[in-house]
Amino acid sequence: MTTDEMIDLLTLAAGYDRRTVGEADVTAWQLAVGDLPFGDAKLAVVAHYRETTDWLMPAHVRTRVREVRAARLQESPLTGRPPADPAEYAAWLGAERRRIADGVPAPKAIGGAR
Repeated sequence: MTTDEMIDLLTLAAGYDRRTVGEADVTAWQLAVGDLPFGDAKLAVVAHYRETTDWLMPAHVRTRVREVRAARLQESPLTGRPPADPAEYAAWLGAERRRIADGVPAPKAIGGAR
């Protein structure tokens, strides 16, 4: 997540809980959740405040992002033809799992079929 995205994320949280957002907050949150995709973190903040009035902490965001990514993996099938070579298969499987967890749609085949 970029610094600007982190500011946006904390500003979103402030809309719910009236927190103040300063440079130290941005730095601390960047260290704790800066490796997460912004879109997933944003979904996590909204989901948190839909379900609870608890003060949002980085651990809440990490837990909810993990849940979102796990749900995507469970709901989406692998696409394409896996390579026969075991070493290539492991790389292909890792890339497919990252694509699905990131919410990136599968590429369409020629003619629009999957």
